Amino acid sequence: MARFRLIDMAAGEIGIVTDERETIAEGDTVALPDGSEVEVVEVYDGEDGREGGVEATLVVDDGSVPDEYM
Repeated sequence: MARFRLIDMAAGEIGIVTDERETIAEGDTVALPDGSEVEVVEVYDGEDGREGGVEATLVVDDGSVPDEYM
């Protein structure tokens, strides 16, 4: 199982989750720590994105950024 760091669209860390997929791409869905499913809007898999033993950092649209700020 791979580990992924999830951050919201304002760059706030949501948490680290595990997933059976080795890679996840933009447009895929992932489960938040509470079990709800959200869409991945961006993937950071460079050196910075892997910090802390994760495969990548995934930016997800968890609804925390109001549409008027997008």
